[in-house]
Amino acid sequence: MAGASAYPRELEYNRFREVCDDVGAYFLADMCHVSGLVASGLQNNPFEYADVVMSTSHKSLQGPRSAMIFSRKDDRNLP
Repeated sequence: MAGASAYPRELEYNRFREVCDDVGAYFLADMCHVSGLVASGLQNNPFEYADVVMSTSHKSLQGPRSAMIFSRKDDRNLP
């Protein structure tokens, strides 16, 4: 799992992906606090690397309080 609320640096999602592939783990990325920066291209995009990505709509997107969970649709067969 990768994500942080007050981490001032970009996360290297590709390195998390490499570790998960080495040990056979799923990779979950929490981008709740930086979703607006990801959408604008100012932060690294976890969708390229993570199996599951979580975000919210009320922090940086200024919508109603809700959560969003995205998962890959490929041959990894998430449970």
